[in-house]
Amino acid sequence: MADDQPIEQAMSEYTEVEQPFLQQLAGLGWTVIDQGAGVPQDATPSLRGHFREWLLPGVFDSAVRAINRTGNGQAWLTDRQLDDLKSQLLRQPSRTLLEAKEAVQALLFKAQVDVNEVTGEIDPVVRLIDFHNPENNQFHAINQSRIDTPGCVRSFIIPDIALFVNGIPLAVVECKKGSETCANPMQEAFVQLQRYMRKRADCRVGWAE
Repeated sequence: MADDQPIEQAMSEYTEVEQPFLQQLAGLGWTVIDQGAGVPQDATPSLRGHFREWLLPGVFDSAVRAINRTGNGQAWLTDRQLDDLKSQLLRQPSRTLLEAKEAVQALLFKAQVDVNEVTGEIDPVVRLIDFHNPENNQFHAINQSRIDTPGCVRSFIIPDIALFVNGIPLAVVECKKGSETCANPMQEAFVQLQRYMRKRADCRVGWAE
């Protein structure tokens, strides 16, 4: 019976906490990808090519291209420039977790590429998120958002819900339900998020928490 308790608790958290929150997000206009309560075995449903990716590359490309246009409405970012922007976000190998977060945050407010090939402008600023017109962005909520962590004690972690804006993960939600084995759900969730952060720091896997 004891062996069944963690499974029952996980299913209860999924049906009574995760799903209602995902439904609320859907009602607010978020695109919700509900992967159930099990361990994902295929990264494709979560809009990634593999479990080591933490960006949603296709969403990033389409969303960032759409919100960066010339005065006459022409999209100008090239595929090469979009790849460069993704590399700028991902390339944080020698930084601590805090330093990497600060670098990514700076890019969210001011990213640049070499040239606007339509207008000829050199070093133009690129918007990764349209802060002035939120409706222009793409919002995704993905539950059981598995991230592989090679070289760590565990080979992967699975945040309950990851929230993405334009394919960039901006928040992680850990869902807990009070029970005999979880007397303080908020504290349990906080401890779990702290574990994720330590794994990131130890393994240098990027994530915007």
